[in-house]
Amino acid sequence: MAGALAATLVFPLTIFGQQPGETGSNSSAADSKPASAEMLPSVSVSHPLLPQTPNVTPPVAGKPLATVAAPSTPATPKQQRQAEKLYLQGAKAIEQNNPRVAFEDFTRAVSLNPSNSQYAAAKEIARQHLITLLVQEADKARLSQHPEDSRKKLEEALALDPKNPFVRQHVDELADDQKMSFDQVDEAGVSAEGPIELTPSNGKKSFHLKGSQQDILRQVLSAYQVTPVMDSSVTSQAIRLDADDLDYAQAAQMLNLVTGTFFVPLDPRRVLVAKDTKENRSKFERLLVESIYLPGLNTTELNDISNVAKTVFEAPVASLQPQRNILTVRAPEPRMKALNATLEELLDGRAQVMIEVKLYDITRTRTTNIGVVLPSQTNVFNVDSELNGLLQNNQAAINQIISSGLAAPGDYGAILAILIATGQVTSSVLTQGFLTFGGGLSQFGYNLGTVSGNLQLNSSDARALDDIHLRVQDQEAATFKVGSRYPIVSSTYSSGGGSLNVPGISTAGLSSTLNGLGVNLSSLSAQVTIPQIQYEDLGLTLKATPRVQHGQEVALNMDLELTALGGSTLDGNPILNNRKYTATITLKDGSSALVVSNLSKQENKAVTGLPGLDELPGLRSATNDAKDLNISTLVLLVTPHIVRRSHMEVAGREILLPRHD
Repeated sequence: MAGALAATLVFPLTIFGQQPGETGSNSSAADSKPASAEMLPSVSVSHPLLPQTPNVTPPVAGKPLATVAAPSTPATPKQQRQAEKLYLQGAKAIEQNNPRVAFEDFTRAVSLNPSNSQYAAAKEIARQHLITLLVQEADKARLSQHPEDSRKKLEEALALDPKNPFVRQHVDELADDQKMSFDQVDEAGVSAEGPIELTPSNGKKSFHLKGSQQDILRQVLSAYQVTPVMDSSVTSQAIRLDADDLDYAQAAQMLNLVTGTFFVPLDPRRVLVAKDTKENRSKFERLLVESIYLPGLNTTELNDISNVAKTVFEAPVASLQPQRNILTVRAPEPRMKALNATLEELLDGRAQVMIEVKLYDITRTRTTNIGVVLPSQTNVFNVDSELNGLLQNNQAAINQIISSGLAAPGDYGAILAILIATGQVTSSVLTQGFLTFGGGLSQFGYNLGTVSGNLQLNSSDARALDDIHLRVQDQEAATFKVGSRYPIVSSTYSSGGGSLNVPGISTAGLSSTLNGLGVNLSSLSAQVTIPQIQYEDLGLTLKATPRVQHGQEVALNMDLELTALGGSTLDGNPILNNRKYTATITLKDGSSALVVSNLSKQENKAVTGLPGLDELPGLRSATNDAKDLNISTLVLLVTPHIVRRSHMEVAGREILLPRHD
């Protein structure tokens, strides 16, 4: 069985730049780029069972193997069987590209049967193969900006072969990189470089290929002068690629979709190709750090942006500084570019609307008072009784008039005229004009009263025009107020009053001293009424919230309120007249709409006259007629103008995010 196995096993050994088991192939579209001087060619070493040579020369520079001398004590048959079993396990591990397990199995086989030189040669080959694999992994970690992982791999390789110049060369390169990173830190801060940019050749190429994934990847990438470095996760599954006139970006995207891989630039001409899995992306993709400035956003909007970066774009780190409006994101380059493209559309700014409001308020008042006001009451009296009462009440004045010779005794008409003229009689009905009828003791007087005529007209015409322009941001509320604030007493409370017992004032004490300071009991016990004032807004209050829609339309949430004094009071407080309009309307950009039209007409009429008489034909115009006519008209025109638009399209551009298996 060992002989049959020895005829088929081959131990491949590769250097960085080519994976174990891979063979070179030529591209059908372009020749491959020659390997650099630093890249060593792959070396294949036959299984040690085929050539029965005592000495084996290792394929990688290092300490050459010495001839294994046979020990004096041979292994027991049981140890020989165990060693052969471990040897076969190591050979299978080599076939499965697992040199670490193979090296452990061959080491144990040598320890069980040291006299077998084939086991020692297989151990040395597995050791060199493991060293090469560790150097490859260290180089990948260094290029992926993971120097600590690279250092651990190189330390393990040095432990296997301390004098290997190839391993020491990579150790020196890692040390130079770390020294360079420390040298960049100065007083001015850290100067970080941007992501590595590939520089593939220009031009379009066509491909009609069939083969394994690794061969297709090499041929296509080499056609654009890009050298692929295959990760062990890339399989050798057979695929077919037929495409014409592709530039590098199109070809790379097609390769990623067909093979299920992704590329990580190592330098301007090399890329690492790995299976597109979440584990591989977190392992190989470089993380970029970027500070995104978000001016003009409130705390809620900043938190929403941070959540978008974490959940939608799966950024490993998204640190928000709300006080400075800065979002610091650490993410792979593809996701960082997708996040920036999305934020560019989100932060394009909101639309702005200029709302033009024209308010027409016309008030007309007309008051007329025309006609004759007839007396509403008359006075009928007995002339003889009024004269006797007047003479009895003014006997002293009458005697003085008769004694002075101004009037003869019994001349009561002259005596009455003198009394009225001298002002002795003021309240008697005889001082006013009257008509008489009858005679003697039955003579009566009739007082008609006062008759007045009115001819009055009051008319007023008030017109108010308010032309309001409000510039409002989309989905933000704007408020416009014009008018005055009127104080209204809402409540009152009293202080003071009641009985006080103040020493020195109401009781014995320093009353003279306190009185000298102006303190007295009456001032302390006085009751003071303090009102509670509430201010009401009189005039116009306009609130508007626009919402810009697609199709050049604007939806307006409007709230209009007009408040004025009503002219009357209730419990000492003025009555307010209030008109309010609340609605949501949708208008085209630049179109006007009559949203409010209100007509109020109030007419009052009062007639003053005699019942029945004023209702007779021909006498109605002779009575007094008072009319009050109040007409109020309110018209509101609204015109929205979109002065700034954003997000013209219904949806933003599509952004392809990495797909994980």
